[in-house]
Amino acid sequence: MTETQRTAGEPALGGAATTRLVNVPVEVGDAAAEPAATLTRLYDDARIYDIENGQHTEDIPYWEALIDELQPASVLELGCGTGRLFAPIARRGLAHRADFTLVGLDLSAPLLAEARQRIDADAELRDAVRLVQADMSDFEVEERFDLVIIAFNGFGFVIGPEKQRGCLKAVRRHLAPDGRLAIDVIVPRVSYLALSERTSPMRLGVEVRDPAPGLTRLLRYDTERYDPLRQVDDSIYHYELHYADGRVERLVRDLAWQMTFPNELELLMEYAGLRVTERYGDYDRSPFDRRSNLYLWIAAGADAR
Repeated sequence: MTETQRTAGEPALGGAATTRLVNVPVEVGDAAAEPAATLTRLYDDARIYDIENGQHTEDIPYWEALIDELQPASVLELGCGTGRLFAPIARRGLAHRADFTLVGLDLSAPLLAEARQRIDADAELRDAVRLVQADMSDFEVEERFDLVIIAFNGFGFVIGPEKQRGCLKAVRRHLAPDGRLAIDVIVPRVSYLALSERTSPMRLGVEVRDPAPGLTRLLRYDTERYDPLRQVDDSIYHYELHYADGRVERLVRDLAWQMTFPNELELLMEYAGLRVTERYGDYDRSPFDRRSNLYLWIAAGADAR
């Protein structure tokens, strides 16, 4: 997930040194895009992915604390990307037990290639982390895991109820007897979705200064159109990359977000044989309530103790 999309339909502030949000709705053309293609296109660009997400750290203490609490021997991270999160998680796991292992699963070969370079450059991670290329809505790996993680709105990229059910059923199959699923997913903001159903607001969603050598500035402008029938927010991201030599590169990327409401998420869990055991609404573990922007929920198998 991109760092800035922390509230459904309304990107929260993120990025690096400077981030501004321009909340001026403008009429534009239909922003709808084919979900199966959009995710692949956006997340096959590892450079943009790392510039946008590499400096996002606010969730890391939450996950490290969960590792401290559960002390799992094995972790599966679905939608691991380039390894922003699995690196600190693996180090925390290894601090508790020498036999700790982590499997990072992602559909994008370019992101996994970047993740592999990160692992190869770190002797501590090399023996503990394994990468798998697969679709998180339907996957099979050999291991069963003490903890499965779907972080950073990864579940929001699973488009449609059939694929959502497939993802959670696959998670259930891969849980150890006392294993846990932990998710971090945005909560839909109905007021904003209602606005983007009628118009496509144009926003300056991200501004990052000096994000990489030779690159002085990255800007991302966003337009969105919500489809209430599919419960999907179709986004178009317009990027400007400003280089030190004066060049400006412009890119357009599409992305679809599945909106899932609280009772719906609970029922999806139940269908997959999962039982929600803890409900938090922020990384400080404050209780989930009607003001929460995040589902930070933990679930076990329905038959688990």
